[in-house]
Amino acid sequence: MMARSFHGYSSLTLLLIMLFCSFSYFHTSQVESPILMEKNIQKTNSNDVNFSAAGSEKISIIGQPIHLGDSVKASILIHNEGEVRDSVRLEITGRNNSAWLGDYIEIDSGSSREIFVSFTPLYTGNNEFNWSVFSPLGGVDSNLNGSFNIEVRNQQLLQILSNSYSWTSEEGLEVMPIIFLSEGISRDISINIFDNANKNNLLQSLKLSLDYGSRTVHFNLANPITDNILIEVVPISWLPNTSDSKNTSIIFVNPPYTSAEITIDNFYPKKPLINENISFEYTVTNNGNSKINSGLIRLIMSDQTIIYEENFPSLLPDATYSGKIIITEWKYSYSTNLSIFFISGDYHTSNWVLIESTNSPQSSGLPFDIYAVSYGSIAGLAIVIMAKIVISAISNRTPSTVNNSRLRPPRKSRLDSKNTEKKQKREVICPLCEQRLNVPSSHDGLVKCPSCESNFEVQPLEDKPLEKDDVLQEKMESDDIEITIPSASSSGDMLNCPSCEQKLRVLESKRPVRARCPACKCEFMALSEGK
Repeated sequence: MMARSFHGYSSLTLLLIMLFCSFSYFHTSQVESPILMEKNIQKTNSNDVNFSAAGSEKISIIGQPIHLGDSVKASILIHNEGEVRDSVRLEITGRNNSAWLGDYIEIDSGSSREIFVSFTPLYTGNNEFNWSVFSPLGGVDSNLNGSFNIEVRNQQLLQILSNSYSWTSEEGLEVMPIIFLSEGISRDISINIFDNANKNNLLQSLKLSLDYGSRTVHFNLANPITDNILIEVVPISWLPNTSDSKNTSIIFVNPPYTSAEITIDNFYPKKPLINENISFEYTVTNNGNSKINSGLIRLIMSDQTIIYEENFPSLLPDATYSGKIIITEWKYSYSTNLSIFFISGDYHTSNWVLIESTNSPQSSGLPFDIYAVSYGSIAGLAIVIMAKIVISAISNRTPSTVNNSRLRPPRKSRLDSKNTEKKQKREVICPLCEQRLNVPSSHDGLVKCPSCESNFEVQPLEDKPLEKDDVLQEKMESDDIEITIPSASSSGDMLNCPSCEQKLRVLESKRPVRARCPACKCEFMALSEGK
């Protein structure tokens, strides 16, 4: 009986507990639902503030001073006071319904972030703008809006003021444009160098930041195969004043070439003695458009003997250098051609001068009585004349016709002797000045020209002479026979020996003709220019 009562009591208790739990759950649900609904309503209610300024309630303008066409950035720091994460953006409006909308920025509850927008003023002078902060769900502080003014300047000028260049065989082509930027902020630009003949051929490009003022930029382009260069200056992310700017330029360039001239201006004494000092004054002129590197100055005799050598400094284009050379103890007792050479790398040029030598003393006082010498000379001359008269009278008397006469045979007349001598002589031409000389037919050796006093070699005629010049002329006129001797040509009467570079004078009117160098004995054909 007791067990049955206890079982019934337990079932009743369990039922009461279940009923109490069900009531409690229902009551709790009824209480929490209005709270959640209230929160949701509060979130969408625009009167509740979720976003406010995290610092100053004024926006910041970045990028001033501002020129027309520049992009400006406006920003402000926003704090999320709400309980949920939400999005917000910054908006800018201007005249003529122009508007710029920033990107939505999500801000966590209790956090602060910067929101910004980029905009571009449309007018020079004073520009007025309005700004505001916007959130799709509302909750923005009513102070997060306002207006501001920006003073906009004119567009900046970008110009290539001038160009210059330097082109040498050693350093290559260097182009140096001068770029100008008008007053204002620093700008990013790109400088491009093209081959103007082929504008698709970009030789070099450079990006840099340009400040207000002029700036020279150097470009080393090595040795391009071109004669004109196109330079282009391009603004990066900004707009220059296109009406007044000049962003392209063409520069014409000349490849480097070397041309130098060396001359002996003066030398003293004019007729040096053996073991006497002689000085030379010379000048070197750079007629090319490229710098001449350092080299050597040499004095070379006609027999290719180097009697002097010194170093020579580098020489800029259109520059002139003068120097002086002193030769101690002149070793030559005869007249000779002296050449002066300028040598720089593979380039060389030369000139020459005739040095006349003499062994006669040069003194102002004579060691004898001039009157005694004069009287003696007159007396000696009278004796010689009397002797010639006597000898002529004896030699020209009529001989005896007797066969047994012991007198010597009759002497030939002077006219016959002169004719015989003419038959035994021949005519030669000086290769330097073309003076005609009569020399014995059998003469073999050097001959001194009385006109230019140069020495040249003459060979004797053979027993059966051959007209070499005529035979050579016939060979030249024949197209089937090839000339094997060297040749030299020039546009004037002066030309260089093809073997030793000795300057010779051969009249251009008589070319082609066979010539012989008195210095190196080289035989060659002297031709006119272009033949």
